[in-house]
Amino acid sequence: MINKPLFETWEKMADEMAQFFISTETQTHAIEKLSKLKQGNRLLEDFWSKFVTWKELSGYNEVALVGLFKKEIYPALAQKLVEIGQLRNSDSLDNWYEKALSFERSRREAIEEFEGRKNMENLGDVKKKPVLNVPRRDPNAMDVDRQREMRRCYNCGETGHLATRCSKLRKEKREEVKIVEEAKEDFSLGRK
Repeated sequence: MINKPLFETWEKMADEMAQFFISTETQTHAIEKLSKLKQGNRLLEDFWSKFVTWKELSGYNEVALVGLFKKEIYPALAQKLVEIGQLRNSDSLDNWYEKALSFERSRREAIEEFEGRKNMENLGDVKKKPVLNVPRRDPNAMDVDRQREMRRCYNCGETGHLATRCSKLRKEKREEVKIVEEAKEDFSLGRK
């Protein structure tokens, strides 16, 4: 009689082992991270990469993860998935992600197309002058280079560097170290 393997695939066995050996601290941390994670203004792909990282460690089942995903993505997107995409909590998380990604890409393409049309209408027959991308200087910004030139070393009194970078200090320290080492050597040889 042939024994049936406990796991159908290597991946399923690895997943089971990982779930078994996850510490409660790791699981609690993952749950906390998942509950604080929000899509906000990020692309869905960026949000998804973080979501996937923490979902594996949370120990949540598929239905709980779908609920979290739906709650944490952009609200209008979640509403669209339920109304137009006709997704339910019982659908797989991957299904939710694929539909959400499809809707978000369509939305981005529509915005780009609308903005392109809007720009073409604004152009009309008038040719615009090319816009030069010259950065404006903030009037409140510090002039760091000017202040760097004015720095004065506390060790030697010269400008342009600080005492921690002073080459004269390093030379003096090397001489001190040499004197101390010679004194130790003399002491160990019995000379006074």
